[in-house]
Amino acid sequence: MIVLVFATVQSAQALDTFPGASGAGRATSGGRGGAVFIVTNTADTGTGSLRACMEASGARTCVFRTSGTIQLATPIVVSSGDLTVAGQTSPGGIQIRLRPGIAATAAKTPIRIVSSNVFLRHLRVRPGNEAAWDSTRGSRSGIGIEKADTVDPQNIYLDHMSVGYGSDQTMYSFQSGRNITIAYSLFAYPLSPANHDYGPLICSDQHQGDCGKTTLWRNIISSHRWRNPALKSVGCGAQNERVHDVINTLISNPGQFGIMVVDDHPDANNVGTCANVAANIMERGPRSTGPIALINQSDDTAAANKWYAPVGTGGGNDNVLLGSPAIPQCRLTQISPVAPCTETGVAAPIGALSAPILSTATLKSHLMQQVGAFPRDSLDARWIGFVNNVSTAPATNPVYTTSASFPMITGGSPPTDNDNDGMPNSFEQANGLSTTNAADRNNIVPSGTYAGYTWLERYLDERHHTITPP
Repeated sequence: MIVLVFATVQSAQALDTFPGASGAGRATSGGRGGAVFIVTNTADTGTGSLRACMEASGARTCVFRTSGTIQLATPIVVSSGDLTVAGQTSPGGIQIRLRPGIAATAAKTPIRIVSSNVFLRHLRVRPGNEAAWDSTRGSRSGIGIEKADTVDPQNIYLDHMSVGYGSDQTMYSFQSGRNITIAYSLFAYPLSPANHDYGPLICSDQHQGDCGKTTLWRNIISSHRWRNPALKSVGCGAQNERVHDVINTLISNPGQFGIMVVDDHPDANNVGTCANVAANIMERGPRSTGPIALINQSDDTAAANKWYAPVGTGGGNDNVLLGSPAIPQCRLTQISPVAPCTETGVAAPIGALSAPILSTATLKSHLMQQVGAFPRDSLDARWIGFVNNVSTAPATNPVYTTSASFPMITGGSPPTDNDNDGMPNSFEQANGLSTTNAADRNNIVPSGTYAGYTWLERYLDERHHTITPP
């Protein structure tokens, strides 16, 4: 592995993660101004591996000169933050899965974030499931954000991720996590051991932790039975800093429940969950056989949830519910008897919405073109097809994966980068930088769209726009 460490020439203060970043996690700076790790192979461990970068310490950016599938024997644990993983620099893309045949005790969530200030972009995280791993079924999601001792992860930005093949849920935050954005990501191809084909779970076991705001913005969640997503919090917070936002997300072919606003732990400190649900689309499909609602409310304690989820008001924040029979605004999270909510939504957002609104008239086509890791592989393309014509989406989901479940990821040659600073010679030459001075990657762009960002950040974001449809 090639690792370069130089001091930043000047600080870049008060910047978004990248121009156009939004949501609660927009202040995430990741590896800005730090070292560059060049990922040169798809090995699980060792020099040039992704693990060597992600499990290192100090501010750092992982840049790829390889494409393909990384098979993990144990999870990658990000215990030191200030990390950027720039999957968009891989010529053909990166897929992360668990290695077939490993022990069940090792076959757990492949990427676990237990630190702060982490920015992941353009990765495919697909753990998979085998019969021999049944004993750890409940410990295997795609991505986990977790409290570790006294560390409460904050400032996390997940952008253009493709996540699926988990046996518990696609991703989770557990007892912690604040200032998180999950954007332009595809949560699909779920697995169904013990009927547990569940989508994102935000702030699990909230009564034992202290979660802040998570923004889910412009994602597709496809064909999950429950948790489309599930939202939990400990009240709204004094400044509404604990209110979760689900904005401009397409929930396609949900199974039994829609967006779950959940207060499910009897605890003196549990004062209900708060959520804004604005300008989303929910569309019935073959999987949709249960008492689906836009909001499926669970209130197992005396606490009251508080949610904003307009339908049919004529305003730009209205959620759109498609399919027959009609999807109601709110029901309880119980299968039988089907029951209406015992709480009603509020008439205005709970605090300011944390991300901009795109009209639902163009939202579906926009998301189908934009979400997930790029270059788009055959698995994502297949599921985008299901979203486009929801009648073709699956009515059931498999329990296990096989080798055929995972697409072959290949790519061309990486661009020449003489000084190994993460920026190709062509970019440096075009912008008056040196191809023999690696330190200039952390110089500050003086003007324009990227003013204040480092030159490396500018290259990484321009690379993102190169591979992502306009």
